[in-house]
Amino acid sequence: MVVLLKIILSSMLISGGVMVYAQAQHLLAQALFLGDPDSYNTTREDCVWKRGNGQDVCPDKDIQIYLYTSGIVKDKFKFDHRLRDWLNNTEWDHTKENIILIHGYAGGDDTLPIAVLRDAYINHGGYNVFLVDWGALCQPPCYVAAVYNIRPVATCLAQSLMQLRDLGLPVERTTCVGHSLGAHICGLMANYLNFRMERIIALDPARPLIKPGGVNRLDQGDAKYVQVIHTNAGHYGEGGRVGHIDFCVNGGRRQPYCGNSTSMNPKQLQKGFNHIWAICYLAQSLYEGHEPMAEPCSRRCPSNAVLSGMREGRRRFGYAMGYAVPMGLKTPPNASGSYCIKDNNPPFCPSKPSMPGDQRCCI
Repeated sequence: MVVLLKIILSSMLISGGVMVYAQAQHLLAQALFLGDPDSYNTTREDCVWKRGNGQDVCPDKDIQIYLYTSGIVKDKFKFDHRLRDWLNNTEWDHTKENIILIHGYAGGDDTLPIAVLRDAYINHGGYNVFLVDWGALCQPPCYVAAVYNIRPVATCLAQSLMQLRDLGLPVERTTCVGHSLGAHICGLMANYLNFRMERIIALDPARPLIKPGGVNRLDQGDAKYVQVIHTNAGHYGEGGRVGHIDFCVNGGRRQPYCGNSTSMNPKQLQKGFNHIWAICYLAQSLYEGHEPMAEPCSRRCPSNAVLSGMREGRRRFGYAMGYAVPMGLKTPPNASGSYCIKDNNPPFCPSKPSMPGDQRCCI
């Protein structure tokens, strides 16, 4: 994961000059740390604010959808709303499952960390990936604007998804996967669809400026099945129960391997790492035999009691009756409630060449 953040760091530019290390660190904080004070400046004139309330034009040049179908990342098709036969003129494969993939704050089509999950789907070969790029509306340091824009983005995406359904996309075989703010966009789309989404997988849905019980947030009514993976609950990620099933990874708030690297300084950087790990966990779940297994528990995320309980055994630590289930794409739809995972190893980090994984998920 250090490699992951270093690549993010190297991809950021400052107009008018070469970025020095201190400046690079500051931009990295803005990109990953949702609590950074600079990201809450609501007066920035260079931030992009959509009008909202149905006043925005859709299709929107700031919201693009790219279809990936082959094992080659460069092979992608840009969704053209004007073409009624667009889907049939791409390499979309009707035999594959379909993924709507939505990045979070400071993201984009070719940016990390969402590119790790995009590439995992593509390399697996069993999925049509529709990656939503709304990066123009969520660039740092404009976190406040990004939160404001998630509803207009969701409104426009709902129109696109209904059009794709009319072109032949089977909604019953389509999952919306969103990280951070992208998870809430998956949920908000449900308010503007004339059908119910089959499944949402929310990867550490963002907490800052998302009001508890508010309308601009994900909840379990947004799809037939809502799965949530918590890796930084109560900080940059939502805490408590959000979906039909909530996975609490290592207590849900702090991942143990995030403290193993000497390059992870200051503490704020470690918190950013925690928020990203949900992406690598879902990527790992794509591969048969490598799915993280979770056991039912009665605690909510975050929970230090759950974490210590998994270390010391089942005595008094809030486990619930039931069977272990795989976390991620292969979670059975009848599983519900809170599930806990104890894992000291970085997910989707290959320890040998024969293992599936991505070096960008390694510390």
